[in-house]
Amino acid sequence: MKSQGIDGVCPTYLVPPTVIQSDLRYCVHNFEDGPARIHIKIANGSVLKMNIPPDGDVECFVVSDIRVQRSAGVLKKAFPLDIVVVPTLSPLEQNEEFVTEDTVERNRFGRLASRSFRTFWYRQDDSEFEAFAELVALGWPGLRIKKPELERADGKVIVRMYFRDGSKVREVQWAGFGFQVWMQTMMHLRNAGQNSVLVLDEPDVYLHPDLQHRLLKIVSERVGQYFIATHSTEIINAADPGDVLILRPGARSAKRIRNEDDFSSVYNAIGSSENAQFARLARTKKVLYVEGKDMRLLAKLGKVAGASEFLSDSSVTPMKTDGFANWTRVSTSAWVFKEFFGFDVKVASLFDRDYRSDAEVQEFIDELMGSDVRCHVLPFKEIENLLLVPEAIRKAVGKHASGPLSAGWEARVAFIYDSVLEAFKEQTSQKIAAKIVEHELANKPKANLPSVFSSALEQFGRDWKQPDFRRAKVPGKDAFSKIASEIQSEFRVTITETRVVDEMISSDIPPSVRDIFADLEIFFRD
Repeated sequence: MKSQGIDGVCPTYLVPPTVIQSDLRYCVHNFEDGPARIHIKIANGSVLKMNIPPDGDVECFVVSDIRVQRSAGVLKKAFPLDIVVVPTLSPLEQNEEFVTEDTVERNRFGRLASRSFRTFWYRQDDSEFEAFAELVALGWPGLRIKKPELERADGKVIVRMYFRDGSKVREVQWAGFGFQVWMQTMMHLRNAGQNSVLVLDEPDVYLHPDLQHRLLKIVSERVGQYFIATHSTEIINAADPGDVLILRPGARSAKRIRNEDDFSSVYNAIGSSENAQFARLARTKKVLYVEGKDMRLLAKLGKVAGASEFLSDSSVTPMKTDGFANWTRVSTSAWVFKEFFGFDVKVASLFDRDYRSDAEVQEFIDELMGSDVRCHVLPFKEIENLLLVPEAIRKAVGKHASGPLSAGWEARVAFIYDSVLEAFKEQTSQKIAAKIVEHELANKPKANLPSVFSSALEQFGRDWKQPDFRRAKVPGKDAFSKIASEIQSEFRVTITETRVVDEMISSDIPPSVRDIFADLEIFFRD
């Protein structure tokens, strides 16, 4: 027990640097005389503070409302956080010598972990190894690793680990560095769950784009919270905008990406630009035009709809279009790629419907029929409308609440959903009716426009009674943002696109949208 100044008397622990398995001299802030300090605050209000001197023991203490006691159990209750840090990874040893269990544990979370990777798994029981092998197979379908075995060579005991790839059996060191690093990453990931925080530093160094996408998918599904330091445009593109933060030397804090336009500053910071996108296009020779940065959300919803991962596995290059007004550039792009760059490209497009009528949408599709582009228009105002699923939103609230919710919370979530959509009724009806009048005027200049406008409003009023109609026609992005804001205000629960998509099932995606995914998959596969 020790007095920690303004924090009062706190349970304090002195941790030898040897336990941490890292050279703490590099942690000292700007190599000054004083200690480096790390503060970690969690949802229950407790704070873990660490003072790291250039030499000597690390001092750790917990600031909490829980009564001070000399007990490790109290520490776990006050600060129930499991942090899994994946150490710096490197290729495996060609001939790994069998070492003691103490040596394995001493190096397990440090930069020498790869030297005793096989030995660690040789010492684990069969059930542990099988669970690990299942994780490895998620990144390499059809490939199966076998439990390590001992061999003697030149008077030394060598540990070998073989894997089967089809009819061939090889030692893991003969595989590429990507596979070796993938195995080591899965080794640490198996210790992480929904109550864990995972820390990954530059996992993309040895992983090709497909594996980077798979890694992010596995991590996001398996771990409650994660931090990935990366320069990979593949990982950045696959993440939700609000989950990306820019860290710059000299800054006292990170800058969170607030909107899609902020991504340009990310690409400038990491030295990437449209050149990277063009290089990807030259490799895939498949393009899908979407509005804004819809590809991330589209890929997630595609998997819910039962489509394969063709939208998220980097086999298709997404490109931005600014809607119907930009259709001529989309319609001629296949010709441009062929004439100017010398390769054939399959081009498809998916436009937001906005407030357009069925007749206007059909005319637009007919106009593009003669081009080389496969064209689809969403039956929704925009892609975010697909997130307006009351049951999925309710499940997300229940799953991510930090504590027990008050009685009747489910009814309150339903009320928030209905009231937000109702608030958009007048705005939506006016815009839809105006679009119908605009289209009618373009085709029939002498039409009775007041009558057309009045008729459109009457039809809207009848259709508005249907929940599916309301979900499809309101401004989806604004409605979802408003629902999330009100849920945050009332329940202190953060609702994101990803969290709602995670709770959706195939039947939440309308058949017409599932047909679009199926058609695009066939188009790009053939």
